[in-house]
Amino acid sequence: MHVQSVLPEKDIIALKIKTGESSTKDAISKAVYHYLECEFVE
Repeated sequence: MHVQSVLPEKDIIALKIKTGESSTKDAISKAVYHYLECEFVE
């Protein structure tokens, strides 16, 4: 599946730092999977 979104550059940079990923694609993917698996999110 292909997903497209517009995010502020500062948010992408912060996401890359927080996830430890260097590519935008990998950082977003890691964040989404974490969100889906997180026990604190309903």
